[in-house]
Amino acid sequence: MPAQEEVEATQLSVGTRLSDGTGEVYTITKSGASKGEVSYTAPKDRKITSVVVPAVVKLKGITYKVISIRKDAFKNCKKLKKATIGKNIKSIGKNAFYGCERLKNIAVKTTKLTAKGIGSKAFAKLHKKLKIKVPKKKLSSYKKYSGKRVWQERSS
Repeated sequence: MPAQEEVEATQLSVGTRLSDGTGEVYTITKSGASKGEVSYTAPKDRKITSVVVPAVVKLKGITYKVISIRKDAFKNCKKLKKATIGKNIKSIGKNAFYGCERLKNIAVKTTKLTAKGIGSKAFAKLHKKLKIKVPKKKLSSYKKYSGKRVWQERSS
């Protein structure tokens, strides 16, 4: 039976929504057994207090790179306080963290994110004392994205 499961996993098409073992939801953006990519779509529960968007995730026996956070992924997760964004993220969708009023700390591990890759209001209506920690080499370019937010160098 494992051989049949592998065949089915390699035939998953772009746009297919899958859940990992923890209940997090991902959408396939590029299929393939060796170079597949997914987008983080939704947490298992809107009442989460902490989230880690991983660099890679294993779904149906295939390891995928997590390259983006879809629009509205964490919108109005009122209890969310801390988020970690993985090293492969290239884009964050519109309203991704909108309305997460208790969100105080975001750790950004990626160096692949650009201002064009951050959707409108992705970081709107958050805690007034929000701190966003980023890789040292990207600090100056990330600061250009938003003068309102406190972007800080992340200690590695």
